[in-house]
Amino acid sequence: MTTQINIDSKSQLAKLIATENIEVQHNAVKTASFDVKNRILTLPIFKVQSKDVYDMLIAHECAHALYTPENGWKEISDDDELRAYCNVLEDCRIDKLIQSKYPGVTRNYFNGFDILYKQDFFGIKDKDVSIDLMLIDKINLFYKSSKRMNINFTGEEKDWLSVVDDIKTWEDVVKVAKLMLNWQKKQIEKLKKLPNFDNLQLVENYNLDDNLDSDNNVNTKADKSSDKESSKDKSSDKTSSNNLDNDNTEDKKDDAKETLDKLHKVGNGNGPIGGGKGKLIAITDQSFESKKQQLLDTSSKYLYMNIPEPNFNNCLISYDTFINDFRKHIQVEIKKYERCNRYYNWLKTDFKKFKNDNKKTVMYLVKEFEMKKAATSYKRASTDKTGVIDPLKLKNYKFSDDLFKRLTILPNEKNHGMMMLLDWSGSMCDVLKNTVDQLINLVYFCQKIQIPFEVYIFSSETSDKNNIFDYDDKLVNKTFNSFNFKHGDIALDNFGLINIASHRMKKSILDESMMYLYSMGLYYGDRYSYARRFNDIDSYMSRGENFGMPYKYHLGNTPLNEALVVCNKLISIFKKKYNIEKMTFITLTDGGANSYRGVISTFEDGSLFNSTKDYGQIVLKTKKKKYTNNNTNFYRSGVTGTLLDIIRKEHNINTIGFHILKNLRGWEAERYLGSSHSLSPEDLKKREQLRKDKVAVIKDQPGYDEFYILNKKHLNVENADLSDIKSDKTKDIRKAFSKSMKGRITSRVLLNKFIEKVA
Repeated sequence: MTTQINIDSKSQLAKLIATENIEVQHNAVKTASFDVKNRILTLPIFKVQSKDVYDMLIAHECAHALYTPENGWKEISDDDELRAYCNVLEDCRIDKLIQSKYPGVTRNYFNGFDILYKQDFFGIKDKDVSIDLMLIDKINLFYKSSKRMNINFTGEEKDWLSVVDDIKTWEDVVKVAKLMLNWQKKQIEKLKKLPNFDNLQLVENYNLDDNLDSDNNVNTKADKSSDKESSKDKSSDKTSSNNLDNDNTEDKKDDAKETLDKLHKVGNGNGPIGGGKGKLIAITDQSFESKKQQLLDTSSKYLYMNIPEPNFNNCLISYDTFINDFRKHIQVEIKKYERCNRYYNWLKTDFKKFKNDNKKTVMYLVKEFEMKKAATSYKRASTDKTGVIDPLKLKNYKFSDDLFKRLTILPNEKNHGMMMLLDWSGSMCDVLKNTVDQLINLVYFCQKIQIPFEVYIFSSETSDKNNIFDYDDKLVNKTFNSFNFKHGDIALDNFGLINIASHRMKKSILDESMMYLYSMGLYYGDRYSYARRFNDIDSYMSRGENFGMPYKYHLGNTPLNEALVVCNKLISIFKKKYNIEKMTFITLTDGGANSYRGVISTFEDGSLFNSTKDYGQIVLKTKKKKYTNNNTNFYRSGVTGTLLDIIRKEHNINTIGFHILKNLRGWEAERYLGSSHSLSPEDLKKREQLRKDKVAVIKDQPGYDEFYILNKKHLNVENADLSDIKSDKTKDIRKAFSKSMKGRITSRVLLNKFIEKVA
């Protein structure tokens, strides 16, 4: 059994070790790496049983990223033997550095090694470490155990330990590795002269019978490499390219001279350092690296993204602009077509009638809101003694000490606020009229209870510069962007967020804006009226021709994620400005957002491009923390759900979603209500709820406190109709009135369902 370690807490550990607020990412990689330019440390994901093992591995990988030069391994990549020796010695160096800088991880190293040793991670079961292993493996175990392991070193081998202790830089690692490899080759040559050489366990462990030829050839290539490396030492950099702590890796001249003196004393570099069919490697390190791969979690792949900063100047459209656009558009259309003037006059009358018809319902819900708010306040009331004696209680003085008057204290009411987001995409066409009618009721409800509110519609059609990327999907549009992108940001499209209603509007301006929105709903609701309303064609034509709307307010695609990113910023400003204590954020949409576009990266010249569309679990980063969810449909609801989680948690607000279904058959309904071919008890319950209450509540929709599924057929606003009453009896009238009121309230599902949540 293995346990998933909390990668967020381990990211904090890595940041502390790095002594810098670097970006720490965990992913399905084999080893750690550090992006010097963007300051991103990438670490493997381990599945282990012990916290000590994980902390030891994290500290070790951080040390590699901080102290091991990125280009260092490339210089020795063609020599497997030298690379094996360098790997062991480099581990000795960096582990010493990290434990010296952070003594707290020393205990993790102690416990971690003991656990892995018992699990035979080093492959030394049934081996006599002092006899059956070469020097490089003895050193590996000795230093991995923090010098606690009981290993017998010969006199010459002890000299090597002092050399390893004096290693300061990567250049020292390479030098010591070459000289130690050379020395080990000579020791093997001496062993080969023994009569029982073939029977030694050492020979079997390292395949020494195939390791060296009978002659004593010198690997001239390695010698030349050694000479070349020595010549490089004079001009080598004092620090690695990705070093975050120069003080720990700077090579002092005196230490370097002393180290080199010891190196030449132990091995002079003239012996054979290669040859034969086999390779000299560190078998304990090879075993450890092999088994460490078993600890890697290769199934968990993460896609890290930052949330870009919105550019309000390019994406926000004020209600003044919205109203002026319609005024100009109507003037132009009326000049062109007389029928549009007739429609405009009819529209003003019809909208006024619509508003009056819904006034009683709005007032009813205002009353419900105030009652529920008062009830909530009363639940939080407290009763305290006043310190003033109550004369009516004096008679109880012999058996009660409670003689004081009491005062019930009601806490101050919370300041409420609301923000609404309406989907203005092409797929909303069939349900837009019903949705707009309900939204207008919401607006007047907020106006009546006098709370701060803002209403936005999001659209992809507000600008002719909607393409952020060129046709190759790489270069970022530099002239007009809705967001100020930087490296690591999620790639989003240009879009418009149109403010169509606000508590800041004067009453007459709000009515005018809602009338235009009402007309927009009619425009799409009546698009096919000629084909389906032959019986009412005269009355339809008598009102004139709908003047439509400006082109930039036509329906387009669904930039929901873009809107949520901007709203995340707007909510913070909104709450702070109006001191909002209880806020509700509402989305009205019929489906998912646009597909995921990728992650922004940086070219060498500093320009931006869309670098990747890799798949993986989305991790969205804010200044406070990282957010993710387990939704595999990451490019749609995965991003959307995570963005909503950020809005909900970081701003401490309620999120409510309304999804309008065009019908109860097909994939759209099955997405929430289950397949009609195999319904679970929970799915049946939701479908019954939708049939009975005209709304189904989805409890586990990512990012939402409550998510409502609505049927288009039941979104029409109904008004009380008492014309069917045939009796003049009070009982019959009361019954008919009660029935009509119940149906009227139920029909306004948007108002009726969220009233308890927002109060």
